[in-house]
Amino acid sequence: MVYFLFQLTLLPFLLSSTDEAKFTQYGHFYIYYVYKDEAQAQIAGKVLQTAWDEFNKNFNLPLDSIYVYIIRSPEDFSKFTGGRSPFTYGGVAKPARNQIIVKSPNLRKAGEDFAGTLRHELVHILLHRSGIESRIPLWLNEGVAMLLANEYQWGTRLKMSFIVLSNRLIDYKDLDKELVLSDSPDATGTAYVQSLYLTQLLWSKLGEEKFWRLLNECRVKDFPTALRDVSKMSIEDFIQEFKKSLWAVVILGALATGSIFTPIALLAIVAYFAVRHRNLDKLKKWEEEEREDEALGIRTIPWEHILSEPYDFEEDDE
Repeated sequence: MVYFLFQLTLLPFLLSSTDEAKFTQYGHFYIYYVYKDEAQAQIAGKVLQTAWDEFNKNFNLPLDSIYVYIIRSPEDFSKFTGGRSPFTYGGVAKPARNQIIVKSPNLRKAGEDFAGTLRHELVHILLHRSGIESRIPLWLNEGVAMLLANEYQWGTRLKMSFIVLSNRLIDYKDLDKELVLSDSPDATGTAYVQSLYLTQLLWSKLGEEKFWRLLNECRVKDFPTALRDVSKMSIEDFIQEFKKSLWAVVILGALATGSIFTPIALLAIVAYFAVRHRNLDKLKKWEEEEREDEALGIRTIPWEHILSEPYDFEEDDE
């Protein structure tokens, strides 16, 4: 309660708005807002309480205070989230501080899901409190949040088909890095869609009961170990399942458009995978040739040496 009152006292000095800062409490959720967002604060309280009851059946966590900030201006959103862009992010969770920061609907585009954002950020706090967050890859952290928040469910496969056909598929090993480092909304969107798709694929392979058992195992085990113990599947096996699933994804995505261009899309799919397969074969052949050269003592000159700037003594005298 002391922390709650301190935050309320401090809030008017942090906000650029001259409107009166207010709060409301729903169970263990303390919601801060300005007067114009009073109706949204009521909605937020009801959404979060319902979501907590729904999600905590699987997490089994004790009640503890969570502080929610509904922000009306782009400047304040950036300030409260540590520099995140309000044009890219709908909300941000700070699990270590038990905080959720969300954009007020007045900052949102038409059709943006205010309730979905609240549910999404709440999942991040639950994953952190349960000790699961630190033991799972970031793509699964984001994927579980989107899955439970019911975000983008219908369009995931269609979006994945566009990602594959436009050659924007992110390698598994680079996916977490892309989620963290990318400042491009398009690239970030691609990474999030791929994260949700991987999570949906994992759910479909394991089933609901084993999926939750996997997450609960990650309270005490790292993700590869938990995955192997629960499903007898290695990370490499799962990546292969992912790659095999892409055929069906792009075909279904093309057919789902109901477009007269579907035959062209199907031809594009065949062409994409044919080129991709040919290129992989070519890379594999080059790697085999390099290994044969090394066995014979032939030294391969790295490309970066060939492309690097010449040394001073190699430059022509002027």
